Amino acid sequence: MLYPLIIGIIIINDVLVLKDFDLYFEYISILLLLYYFLCSYLLLPFISLKNIKYKEMLSPSVVIGVLLVVYLALSIFNMTMPGFQDAIGYGVIIVISLFYFLGCCFIIYLRNRYKYSYYLLIAASACVLVNALVPIQELYHNNVIFESIIYSVDIIAMLFYLKFLIGTESKEEISGSNFI
Repeated sequence: MLYPLIIGIIIINDVLVLKDFDLYFEYISILLLLYYFLCSYLLLPFISLKNIKYKEMLSPSVVIGVLLVVYLALSIFNMTMPGFQDAIGYGVIIVISLFYFLGCCFIIYLRNRYKYSYYLLIAASACVLVNALVPIQELYHNNVIFESIIYSVDIIAMLFYLKFLIGTESKEEISGSNFI
């Protein structure tokens, strides 16, 4: 039931971005907060910290990936926020909610307990890309082709997120059914 609400929120968000990113930035940030927390809420049944192997979570590839994502987010934040001196708190809200969603996706992916967990990795990566490119597009580089790429990636993120929610199965259930 929440997925249609999530789609409605992102549609309203995209319309506000296209109308006037600067003018509606506060509303955009609140909509993104709702979007990421609702998406994360739908993932809660798939998250398990039981028997977690910290070697998996602290492997070199994961640490490097996390550092690169944090660096990208902070760089974009520092580049775009001078134009939003009065709205820095709203920018922080976007970053925190995005990282919360990314954390949920990466925990599910790294735990590797579900058949299509890589769909979440694709969706999370696409969300990072969209959130990195939208401020650049709207504030510095207004280009129609660039904009179409951003919204295509946004649709791809939602598609893979939905494919995970609909088609995922526990790997334990799959392996258990092979013996019957």
